[in-house]
Amino acid sequence: MQETVAILSSDTTRRSQPPKSSPKPTTTKSSPSNPIPPSTPADLFAHLPPYQPPKTGLVSLVPAWAVPYAELMRLHKPAGFYAFLFPHLFGTLLAAASPCGTPPPVPAILRTAALHAVSCLFLRGAACSYNDALDGPYDRQVERCRHRPVARGAVSPMGAHAFAAAQAVLWVSLLAANMPQETWGPAALLAVTMAVYPFCKRVTNFPQVVLGFSLALGQNVGFASMGPTAGQGGGMGQVGLAALYLSNVLNAMVYDTVYAHQDLRDDLKANVMSMAIACLGWTKEWLSLLSVIEVGLLCVTGWAVGFEGLYWPLSVGGTTTVLAYMLWTWKVEEPADCWKWFCWTIWLTGGTLCAGLAGEYVDRL
Repeated sequence: MQETVAILSSDTTRRSQPPKSSPKPTTTKSSPSNPIPPSTPADLFAHLPPYQPPKTGLVSLVPAWAVPYAELMRLHKPAGFYAFLFPHLFGTLLAAASPCGTPPPVPAILRTAALHAVSCLFLRGAACSYNDALDGPYDRQVERCRHRPVARGAVSPMGAHAFAAAQAVLWVSLLAANMPQETWGPAALLAVTMAVYPFCKRVTNFPQVVLGFSLALGQNVGFASMGPTAGQGGGMGQVGLAALYLSNVLNAMVYDTVYAHQDLRDDLKANVMSMAIACLGWTKEWLSLLSVIEVGLLCVTGWAVGFEGLYWPLSVGGTTTVLAYMLWTWKVEEPADCWKWFCWTIWLTGGTLCAGLAGEYVDRL
């Protein structure tokens, strides 16, 4: 219950301090990437530094007028891109590694993976743009999110919706032109659940469940992208596919709950709901339980599909090690540590699972 104590003690300390005088209003020049927004709850953070366009990284290289749109796509925060991409790669590699039929050639795997990478760039961009268009009023009440393009007034909600729709069209076009028809069903379900997800933060403390089911559908898209006959292993093969899907759902619930702890205090004030609030005081205990089930489902996948090689030490062992170390060292009450472990949990659990599946595929060649 350390995070509960930290929040309460911090708020008590602030209340015991004498009030500070209000800063004098300043005039900010308007620019394409930082127009003057109307008076909003963002005034809560008037004492904090104003928005500054990025001076390093990929977004710093784009023209000033395009900066808000690059930020809507979260090009400056690539961890979320991998949260979309890895499930697609899991499905692709599971189909290729399943010990039935003829394994697809390496160039086909690489081409499919590259197509998924490009499509996920637009899929993730559309999802983030759509989320920002809806969440602008909430983002203005959250310190970390106050400079997002819609929240600061750089892009209107309608403009963000239009940008999201354009990226969604590109994503659909890539699928239709390059992927088998078997991918269309799970892709449509992924789009629908992703559209529902932002509203879940208003009505339930478990939006991470919806997010997990949505992101994990990328696995089904990836599996189907290898064609109608790839990875067919009868009933047990389907058991393995289902178990891997559910393990991906739980993995997303774990790392996104870590992510949600960055904004816990502001979310409580803004009435934004999440598993970070639902698990308040017992976060590590609940995430430990979810992690144990996740690893158990990975074992079911390996058993059902019949893996006998690198899947066990890399995918199962690697995931177990990453989650255990994260839960042991993660500082729940420190936003910077929450962000660090959000990123590393995505990268390391995704990387070890891909490595194990790839090892099983190579063994089949």
